[in-house]
Amino acid sequence: MQQEHRELRRDVPNSEHAVLFIHGICSSPVFFTDFYAHVPEDWSMRSVLIEGHGATTKDFSHSSMDEWRQQIDDVVDELAKQHRAILIVGHSMGTLFAIEQSVRRPDKIKALFLLAVPLKARPHVKAASQSIRTALDLPSGDDPAVEAAKRLYSIEPDRKVWHYFGFIPRYYELHHVMQETRARVLDVEVPCYVFQSRHDEIVSEKSYDMMAENPNIQLHWLEHSDHKYHPPKDKVYLLQRFDALCQVIA
Repeated sequence: MQQEHRELRRDVPNSEHAVLFIHGICSSPVFFTDFYAHVPEDWSMRSVLIEGHGATTKDFSHSSMDEWRQQIDDVVDELAKQHRAILIVGHSMGTLFAIEQSVRRPDKIKALFLLAVPLKARPHVKAASQSIRTALDLPSGDDPAVEAAKRLYSIEPDRKVWHYFGFIPRYYELHHVMQETRARVLDVEVPCYVFQSRHDEIVSEKSYDMMAENPNIQLHWLEHSDHKYHPPKDKVYLLQRFDALCQVIA
């Protein structure tokens, strides 16, 4: 496992609150680095590394969506035994798990803070180019979006292209969960704060419209961001909103 891509855990004895961070597919807890210092010191914190991530193409290919969902179930149930209130922060695939958990455990999950919810995809040529340059560890060309993608990518770069064939079942499973969540999103009853990226090269703007049908979901646009990269102005805005939500829950 690459040392950078690892689970982050902070257990605070007798804490009533916990924050759970859930990353996206092929990403890692590194995505949430800027958020960690904003979690109140008297709250517990868990940023999971999903099975098959932070390792090799073979490890990722041999994992499964069923394992990932069970892992999140187990973490949420563990946190629920120890804390009165849980806030889940998710990105991309992690938002789908967060929505599922809010419906499964509304007794403990008090709010969701979600980035780039992929209810419907619209892959762009930019996404394909970025993925190839990341997976094969090709130069970023000083593109900050590509640099961000490479920093977040938790699978060891592998130039044996055929090794990536094993990724196809994982993405097929992800597509299936996206479809499930389109119906489940209407069942979300906890306060949910969603931040979609205006220049997202993966998530369709139709995802925004689907969530707008639920009055419990507050929707926001990040005007300068793409799927993985948030320029300073948008990042500051996100952290300010996160701080405000923590104060409300406390």
